[in-house]
Amino acid sequence: MLVRSLHRSSNAIFASQRRTWTSLSRHVNGLTIHALDNTTFPYNWLRDSCQSPESVHPSTKQKLHRTSDIPFDIVPEDGESGVRVTTDGLEITWNDGHKSVFQKHWLERFASPTGLERFHRNDALKERGWTRSSISSTRLFIPYQDILSSDENLVKAMEQLCRYGLLFVRGVPNEETNNDKCELKKLAEIFGELRKTFYGVLWDVVNLKDSKNIAYTNLDLGLHMDLL
Repeated sequence: MLVRSLHRSSNAIFASQRRTWTSLSRHVNGLTIHALDNTTFPYNWLRDSCQSPESVHPSTKQKLHRTSDIPFDIVPEDGESGVRVTTDGLEITWNDGHKSVFQKHWLERFASPTGLERFHRNDALKERGWTRSSISSTRLFIPYQDILSSDENLVKAMEQLCRYGLLFVRGVPNEETNNDKCELKKLAEIFGELRKTFYGVLWDVVNLKDSKNIAYTNLDLGLHMDLL
């Protein structure tokens, strides 16, 4: 990840710097912002991450250049015009003439893995261990119609499944038993793509006489995983 290229300098001089937004240190390969816990942003990463309209399409938010287009030894212009503090963040004029703009909140986001995780809401989807008592307070049970009725309920169901690996969907109709029309297939496809295996897309588990596998009996299987 790009954020892993950001590092904090251990230079003792930083300890005496006032942590204000205007307190910056320019180095050979990067720019240190003391207000952001002395985070050093590499120059080539900053240039590649430029947020100006010439670098990022205003509506699609996609990059308009290749990373390989950025000179490896890119640095800001010499003097005060190279790095300028604004009310919203920073402006950097590079030695190739390009001007980059970075808003303060954008720089804060990339100043630490925690900030980046918060932006992507990764913390909300981290796997969590559970016990009978701890999982009882979560959205463990959800009606099928709730999932169909709104995207918000679907997101909550997906977050529950990602966090705890367990979700009970109640009230799934079972009138249709055909593999192509059954409601269970529709429910599975709401959460993701069904992948075909050597069993096919779907497989009916039935009670067989003299079965060689406990799955093909009328005995309770309990919670389990099929790792095929």
